[in-house]
Amino acid sequence: MRRSGWSVLTFGALALALGVCVSWLAAAPFRQKWEPLIQTLALLAAISGVFAERRAAAQERERQALDAVTDELVKNTGILADPRFGPLDPARPVHRVFPRPVLSATDAALVSGVLADPGHTELVGLLHEWRDTVHELNRRLDLAELRSFVVEANSAELLRVDRDLRRENGHLHRARAIRDRIEELLRRRYGREDGVAERLRELPAASGAED
Repeated sequence: MRRSGWSVLTFGALALALGVCVSWLAAAPFRQKWEPLIQTLALLAAISGVFAERRAAAQERERQALDAVTDELVKNTGILADPRFGPLDPARPVHRVFPRPVLSATDAALVSGVLADPGHTELVGLLHEWRDTVHELNRRLDLAELRSFVVEANSAELLRVDRDLRRENGHLHRARAIRDRIEELLRRRYGREDGVAERLRELPAASGAED
């Protein structure tokens, strides 16, 4: 509310001053038009400067959000490729504590509205899908750990937990698939951004995790 009030006051004062200068320019004799003309141009420059500064600040926030989302993608690529998500050895099943994909940059980008520009609609949609999928995956990992740690290490239940976690179209499979879609979009849509391109170079050429 305070920020909106100051914005209204600033633009109101500039608009009023501009109106006065335009009236002054129209009423002044031809030989005396230089001063009101200069004042009018100065006010136009001030108004356009405010909009330019706001746009530059918005672009900087967008850049920071994209960099953070890409950093998080790189980190989650390593997490989803962690050996603990690999298949258990049927002859020697063991208890496992799984790593969790992180969502801090995704949550910040979505909650802040910094990517509200229509040009980011596809990315925002994917980030919403990614966040929901990861929340559900993390809940499933909690359940898988609880199930596995209440049985003996050599129990067939450990193999059932492993099969449930790794089944086709399961939560782990969907999380990896959405991660791949986000990477593809970042490369296609934002690959010319220096920060995004630099971070994407940390990923292998084909980083989709194998089931």
